[in-house]
Amino acid sequence: MKRAEIVKANKVLRFGQRAQVSLMDDTRFYNSRIEDMKDNYMVLAMPVDDKHRPLIPEVGTNVICKVLDERCFYLFRAVFMDKGIENIPVWYISRPEEVEKAQNREFVRVKATLPVVVRPVNQEGALEEMVVTSSVDISGGGVCFAFKRPLPVDTKVAIELDDIPDVGLLKLMCRVARCAEIDVNGEKVYHIGTEFLSIDRNVQNRLIRYIFHLQRKGLAKGIDNL
Repeated sequence: MKRAEIVKANKVLRFGQRAQVSLMDDTRFYNSRIEDMKDNYMVLAMPVDDKHRPLIPEVGTNVICKVLDERCFYLFRAVFMDKGIENIPVWYISRPEEVEKAQNREFVRVKATLPVVVRPVNQEGALEEMVVTSSVDISGGGVCFAFKRPLPVDTKVAIELDDIPDVGLLKLMCRVARCAEIDVNGEKVYHIGTEFLSIDRNVQNRLIRYIFHLQRKGLAKGIDNL
């Protein structure tokens, strides 16, 4: 895996670029777009959640931003400063001096609801009983799925993913990278973000092609609905 390249933000960020934002304690990314660039802050189209509700964090909240280009994306952290109206509802966030240019396509993550069979590995190294759930999002390097209980970061979990066009059945061992508590209609659900520990490169390339297909469809639909 290649390391990210650090570049000056003013060289690569510009009006009209597609973007995705995430809160620091969330595993989900939400579609947005760069609406303006100022000396000390940026203006983003206000993201909305799956139910089309505006996402409005508290002032001072740290956010993760991905700005998408044709063959890569730029990643940076920012601070939510305020919300406002500039023809459309917008976010005001701090403007970074530098961003990370992600060269490896496996980092690109898109929403996808797929059936997932999950078997956590317990402290003794044995596989627990299988649980059938669904994915939240997927990338060429990992998958996030919904689970009824938290799983500790750095523990392992065996997953099976099926019904992926041109990929077929994936049976992989993963490392838990993130665990976020989500409220769904008053009930606690945990979004478990994982990284594939090992995946065949040819299989991964087919998975990435499928992900890019989903990304193009999802971004076009998300921005059109703003």
